Amino acid sequence: MEINQSKQISVGMLSLGCPKTLVDSELILGFLEPSRFRVAKHITDCDIAILNTCAFIQDAKEESIDHILKLVELKEAGQIKAIIVLGCLVQRYHSELQDELSEIDAFLGTADYEQINEVLNRVIAKKTFSQVTAKPGFLYTSKMNRIPLTPFFSRYLKISEGCDHVCSFCTIPKFRGKHRSRLIEDIVTEARGLIASGTKELILTGQDTTFFGRDTHHTYLLAKLLGELDSLNGLEWIRLLYAYPSCVTRELIHAIRDLKRVCHYLDMPLQHVSDSMLQAMKRGTTKKTSYELIRRLRQEIPDLAIRTTFIVGFPGETDDDFKELLDFMEYARFERLGVFMYSQEEESASSALPNQVKHSIKEKRFDKAMMCQQAISFENNNRLIGKKLQVLIERQSDSDPNLFEGRSYMDAPEVDGVIYVQTFTQKKPRPGDFVSVQVTGTRDYDLVGLCTESEMISSHVS
Repeated sequence: MEINQSKQISVGMLSLGCPKTLVDSELILGFLEPSRFRVAKHITDCDIAILNTCAFIQDAKEESIDHILKLVELKEAGQIKAIIVLGCLVQRYHSELQDELSEIDAFLGTADYEQINEVLNRVIAKKTFSQVTAKPGFLYTSKMNRIPLTPFFSRYLKISEGCDHVCSFCTIPKFRGKHRSRLIEDIVTEARGLIASGTKELILTGQDTTFFGRDTHHTYLLAKLLGELDSLNGLEWIRLLYAYPSCVTRELIHAIRDLKRVCHYLDMPLQHVSDSMLQAMKRGTTKKTSYELIRRLRQEIPDLAIRTTFIVGFPGETDDDFKELLDFMEYARFERLGVFMYSQEEESASSALPNQVKHSIKEKRFDKAMMCQQAISFENNNRLIGKKLQVLIERQSDSDPNLFEGRSYMDAPEVDGVIYVQTFTQKKPRPGDFVSVQVTGTRDYDLVGLCTESEMISSHVS
């Protein structure tokens, strides 16, 4: 089907996976020639559909393939005219995708995003295109435009790309490359531009944010970066994602504790606590250092909200290993926690390990860990009843004009809970406003609260 070139060609984007991929998707849209292309509101209603894929674990790969097949159906029905698939799945399975999906018009790897206009022009001319640079080396700068895919008041800021760790279950370095840090000055320049456009919350992301600076200055510079960002007027929150536990330094802990705009929130995937599991996973930590790190964090920052993830069913995990994990969860009382069943990824070091755990056992351990965390979350949330929290309003209810949904400092977008805010004030908050909310109840992992007129906080924070 021909694409009408007498008007702007509409391009739709669907971004799968993590915030790091989302930043890439915003950059890709920012690369588009504005005189020639316009961004469609939805990927199912456009001339050319772009799908940015994830390939972290089996579930993510299956989700990516499902979306590709749905787009193929839309193309065959004439609803869209061309499909471009890019990102991690393409970087990892380039040849296989080319062989199996002839309906796709173009494939692009994680190092080749700046070629998107050339790719679009070839697709429009009905020429297929496929390029995957073997060693990803792309690293964006503040000079590159980003078209936001999140609300204006909350934006992700990717400070680095790639990873130097050798975790045996992970293949990310194979399709994202070695760790590459951006320059502090460049990040601050981008942050200033985001704040000028209305951003109130900056969410720092990268495959490993704590490794920031090691490749460029041979030292950890995340605490310094936080200090630079903390000095920027107009910003309310700085949130930190993807901290690697062995790289959480004393300086970083003190920066989170002392800097006024840095949320007392730390996303720090621990993956396990049993020494045998940590060694097999090649995590570079031990049971002793894990307990000590949690103890130090709780002592230094008593109101810190820690988000972590654990893997159950890793090869060789015994009942005793799993019990150690449950005991650690009871000790740490994590505010936010996710559990994954081990995914046997080809090309990962752990895929060849003996004593692979049966799926039925993985499921039982997953259910037991989630039940344990559900009880912990219930107790954590109940302790908040009666307390006041600063809440960033994200949206108003469609059915109730007095009900709003927002997040506290303890909650990152998408992955954590929300707080439902009831207010009967004449002046209603708007998305992007901060309000003071008294917690009145809980809903599983979410909170319920009340905001009065006197508890409104100005949306213009200095």
